[in-house]
Amino acid sequence: MKERTGFIAILDALGAASYSSEEIAQFLESRQIVLDLLGLKAEAVFGPVEAGRLSTFTFNDSVVIAYEVGSLPSLDDIGAFGSLLRHFEVKSLANGILFRGALAIGMFHSDNEKNTIMGKAVTDAAAWYDKADWIGIAATPHASLLIRSRQGAKDIENVLIDYPVPMKDKTVLSLRAVNWPKGFYVKGLRPQDDGEDPKCKCLEFLSRSGIPRGTEGKYFNTVAFFDHCIQHYQDQRKRKSKPAHETVVR
Repeated sequence: MKERTGFIAILDALGAASYSSEEIAQFLESRQIVLDLLGLKAEAVFGPVEAGRLSTFTFNDSVVIAYEVGSLPSLDDIGAFGSLLRHFEVKSLANGILFRGALAIGMFHSDNEKNTIMGKAVTDAAAWYDKADWIGIAATPHASLLIRSRQGAKDIENVLIDYPVPMKDKTVLSLRAVNWPKGFYVKGLRPQDDGEDPKCKCLEFLSRSGIPRGTEGKYFNTVAFFDHCIQHYQDQRKRKSKPAHETVVR
């Protein structure tokens, strides 16, 4: 298999292990819809030729998304892939799938025909994809440090934002996370109708399936993340709208 450099995202669908036969059929249909939309988004973000570097692999209730960039990713590459994952997460929520996962950056080997992908970046993502106690996608510790090492990393917080991610072992890790809540404010991506409140729509998506006792924490953590991202978005808008000559009186 060819050695590649780029991005790996491993995602698993929460609650899929207990699906009935009917729910499995619906899940497979919805997952295919989301993967098809991902391909279209990749063409819009990277262009038709470069989108050919995107690969997806499916294993039971999990999805692996790989994108080859040929060398250590630039900040533009990171932002572009972050926007792709933001699109994927919003579309998944709208289609009834609650994905949790991890984003890694580094080397990997893949063979699409054999539905096989391996390598250091895959191992890194696999070690973290199911550790967070929420619905969302967090960069691994390694990927988070790499992203932060890029000059201007603050400029891509609309797609990958710094956040204290809650873990299932009750610890909290400061990581970069896919800012999917911002997607509720992006024209062409937002899933709510005009005039419909973004948070109400998010809560509607989260409440479509039951919340078994013992899993409620991940839902509340998800809502807290949504609130944080939207507050960050609103603060940014206020700063941009503030007159350049305005001074602060202390």
